[in-house]
This record gives sequence, C-alpha cells and structure tokens, in this order.
Amino acid sequence: MNAMSKDKVRSLLAQPNGTEKLSAKPEIALPAAWELFSQEGNAAACGFLCACAKQKKLRDNIALRLQEDRAPLLQALQSPVSKMRKNAARLCGALADPADADALLEALAKEDTRFVIPSILLALGAVGGAEAEAALLAYTVEEGDPKHVAAEKEALRMARSRCTTTQKHTFTGFTKPVTVELRAPKWLSESLAYELKEMGLSPVKTTTASVTVRTADIPSLYQARSFTELLLPLGKCDAKTQDIAQTAAPMGAMLQACHAGEPPFAYRVEARGEVPDRARFAKDMAILMDGPLLRNAPSDYEAELRVEIAKSARVYLKLFSVADARFPYRKETLPASIHPAVAAAVLRYARSYLKEGDRVLDPCCGSGTLLFEREKLNACESLTGVDIAQKAVEIARGNAAAGKSRAKFVHNDCCRFIAGRQYDEVIANLPFGNRVSNHSENEALYAAMLDKLPDWMTPEGTAVLYTMEFTLLKKLLRARPHLTLVTETKTDAGGLMPGIFIIKLTNNA
Repeated sequence: MNAMSKDKVRSLLAQPNGTEKLSAKPEIALPAAWELFSQEGNAAACGFLCACAKQKKLRDNIALRLQEDRAPLLQALQSPVSKMRKNAARLCGALADPADADALLEALAKEDTRFVIPSILLALGAVGGAEAEAALLAYTVEEGDPKHVAAEKEALRMARSRCTTTQKHTFTGFTKPVTVELRAPKWLSESLAYELKEMGLSPVKTTTASVTVRTADIPSLYQARSFTELLLPLGKCDAKTQDIAQTAAPMGAMLQACHAGEPPFAYRVEARGEVPDRARFAKDMAILMDGPLLRNAPSDYEAELRVEIAKSARVYLKLFSVADARFPYRKETLPASIHPAVAAAVLRYARSYLKEGDRVLDPCCGSGTLLFEREKLNACESLTGVDIAQKAVEIARGNAAAGKSRAKFVHNDCCRFIAGRQYDEVIANLPFGNRVSNHSENEALYAAMLDKLPDWMTPEGTAVLYTMEFTLLKKLLRARPHLTLVTETKTDAGGLMPGIFIIKLTNNA
C-alpha cells in the first residue's frame, strides 16, 4: 500500500473533519503526518497522530520514531500555539511514557490557557510516577469560567484515579452505634424485623421494604438472612448535585472511622430513581466528592455512594469492605433463580407452617436456593429437589456441595415424580412465564402440580408456592375444593410483583 504524500495529508488536514477522513487509512498517512508534525510544527498533524495512537500498532510506530528523536514532542509542549500544546499533551498521554513526566510538569507550571490544562493533567495521569502523582494530588483548580473549571476538575479526577493506587482497607468497626437501613423484599419487612428481634436487636423503624436499626456491630447483622442489602443513611436533601454532595460529605470521615489504613477510600456512585443521565450524574458527583479522603474508582471500589431520587434525594453509604458470607452455596445460578435473601424472606413469611424435622420437596428446584434456605430456617429430616432440566440439577448439586447442604436432587419431570413417602412440605418457585416457560405452558404445569399435591403431601402438609401467575393459580385453586388457600401476600422481585401462597389440604386447613 503506497504512503500518502505530505502535500495530500496537509491538504486533507486543512479541510473540515480532515482527521476523520485520514483515519479511514491511518497507516498510509502516518509517515507524512509525522513529517508535518516534527519538521513543520503542524498542530493538526499532531492531532492526527493522537488518533493514530489509539491503535497499538500505530502507537508503537510513533513511539519508535520518538525513541530516535524526542525533541519534536518536547518542543511541541512549549509551542506558542495553544492547539499544538494541547495536542502534544494528548499525544504524551496516549504514549504514556514515564520519560515525559518532567516535560509535562514544566508545561503545566507554565500553561495559562485553560482549555489546554485538562490535556496536560490527563497526560500526567497516564505517564504516572511519584512526581506526577504528587503534582496531581497537590494541584488545585482555580475558579473562572464554569465550563473550563468543570473540564479541569473532571480531568484532574480522572488523572488522579489513573496514576494513583488506592490501597485496600480493613474494616475495623464503629466505636459507637450508627443507623443502619436493611432493605427487605416489599411487604416482607415484618419477617425481617422479627428475625432481628430474635437476634436481640430492636428495630427503630419498619417500612414496607426496610427495617432500620442502631448498632455498632455491622458484621453481626449478616446473621440475618432475609435482607437484600445493608445501607448507612447519610441524609435527605433536594435533588441537586451540590446539595447531595453536601449531604454525602461525612462519607469520607465515616469510612476513615471504621477502617484501618490511610485514605483515600475508593468508591463508586450509584444513582437510582429519577435520574435522566446516570453517567453524567456520577461524573458530576465525583468531581464534587473527590479529595484527600475519597477517590472515585468505578471499577475497583470498596464503598458506594448511593443516591435514590424521587423529587428529593436520599443519600446512603454502602460498604463492600464487610464480607457478606451468608450464601456460600450460591456458586452458579439460572436465569430464573430466586435471590437467596428473597427466598429466606418468603420462607420466614411461612415460618409458622414449617416445622422442625419436616420432610421437604421442591418440585421445581432450579439451582436449589429455596431448599438451601429452608435448611437454614430449622432442621429438616430430608430435602429433595426435582427439576426437568438436567443442567439445573447439576448446578443444584454443585451448589449443595459448596454450601455443605444435605439436600438431594433428582432429574425428573415433576408431573411424573412419585413420592415414595409423602412430604410435610412442598415449596416451589414456580415458573413466572417470562424468562422460563409461557402462560400456556404454565396453565398445564400449575394444574398438574396442584393435582399432585394430595399425593406428595401428608394430610397435615403445607405447600408454599411463589409465583407471578397469581391469577392463574387462584383460578385453578377455586376449581379444586380439596385444596384450601390459607393465606397469601404479594412482594416484589426486580420490578415484578409475585405472590406467596400457602396451601393446605381442605380437611386440615
């Protein structure tokens, strides 16, 4: 392939979108662009080299040329043309050669054009090294045009994040009680509150989907199984980034108080609710929050700044430095697997019907989660899972081994499964009809399963069924007078509203 002439490259670079046109075949334009940059100080050619440097092969080509003579790049950083200085800094950042740190530091000290500074900061973050890190940590953004200030702050945040290694911290605990909000599946929070009371904790507040307690012993809360996540409330405020940042300001000091090790602490921003542009919101929050105590690191964090917006904003701290070891069996899942905490909450709702020493059957066991959580509730004589999918049975057996569970699993169509000895309990997360099966298939499956209940269960037995197909299930139950719906409730699961149904044989309801 013939190389493009210097005149042709110069002509194209002078045109609108010239760099984009040359980028179609960058390898044939690179030699001429290099000459224009190194010999004539062409700023557009330097910009094109920055585009080339996104490809490793071309980046290596440029780096090899600079090994022979680095003067053009260093001179470009001191050019009287601001666009050339900006593009030269961008090229340094793309090449990420630590040898350029001194030249970039000198350029930063001299630079008085605001739109150039972000590129120098980003380049320092890319080249790294102790001097670059120290300079970035010490650098402060001067006030001025809001647009330039925002760009500079964002570049500084990204540069610091790239060039500094944030150490991991060990959670040491709080010295005095803090407020903790434990999230529960909707309308099952009373079960969580009761579970916490059994642990000796008195709930401060219970809502439809959460229980709030005060404690200094965060790790002990993970003895409770029926909460989905643990959050530390920081406050409520107007849904403006400045107000949210002010409300979240204690986060750094709180992390420092309960961890060993020096700051900064790596965190991410998680926005939920009425947030039109989550990525933009996260960046804006990081610009306001980053400092000596906090470093935004979305891919490697130990804490989360949670912001939930619905007209006003609720702000929380979520810790990832405290291990949640409640579900060691959860090694592999299926698309329709129930969350372990939801499974625990469902079973706690039905707890008065689930006796110690019972024999338990799950005819649609999937990855085994309901059986594993049933085993944790109280001791069972036996736990048997049945699933029509061989893959599900294999996963369930692997999970059982990981969690040291006594549950046994059988590959069979539940509608053909015959109980050699009747069970005291039948528990099941039935197909919802969206990710697994469809409504027509569910009509046949649900009818067949309900017809099997008298064969599977002892006369005093109990069935606990969890499903989105509550209208179908209740219709089928009405047609079966030998079965009685004892109680029911709804909950939530990832935006869906499944129901929990407790069923007994009519004569023993």
